[in-house]
Amino acid sequence: MKQTERDQTHDIDDGGGINRRAVIIGAPAVLAAAAAGPGRAQAAADAREGGAGDRIEIIKGALKGELLRPEMLTVGDKPFEAFPIDPATGVVLRENRLNRLLVLRLDPAEMDADTATRQADGVLAYSAICTHTGCTIKSWKAEERHLRCHCHLSEFDALSGGAVKAGPARRQLPMLPLAIDAEGYVVASAGFTGRLGGAKK
Repeated sequence: MKQTERDQTHDIDDGGGINRRAVIIGAPAVLAAAAAGPGRAQAAADAREGGAGDRIEIIKGALKGELLRPEMLTVGDKPFEAFPIDPATGVVLRENRLNRLLVLRLDPAEMDADTATRQADGVLAYSAICTHTGCTIKSWKAEERHLRCHCHLSEFDALSGGAVKAGPARRQLPMLPLAIDAEGYVVASAGFTGRLGGAKK
């Protein structure tokens, strides 16, 4: 890697202690958990994918434990790692590793039209799981506004809906469309825009 490129690439802290097992969720799994008892049923519900109405909690760094508001983020700074929160239970949906998010703030005027419809006051939320082999994305190329996976160096354009710009990944990085709720918090306005995780073998 050239020195200039290294200088422009910033590591994103990982959320140590987070359960990294991918959980397969479906109606049979939820019913089986319910039959096994309320604790198992709650765990299955907590493992669902993020969706409309979920707030977002930052899980690492100076803002750890905070519910996301736009003013917490500086335009162009490296992303924070986060997970959605079930609005009914207040539970952070981290049982499903695929819910892991990267949240950042960029200038909406620089975004393409589709990306701009999914931002909230400049805040964007992308899956933190690379679509190549499912590694956790940990690098931010500030000048290019690219999220980069350290495993095989796939890059995804944060200004263009997570479009693949380099590397072996073939699918764009899924987004979680956002809105601002009545209390000023960032919330998901819909489910993820694409299939989460790495390529199927």
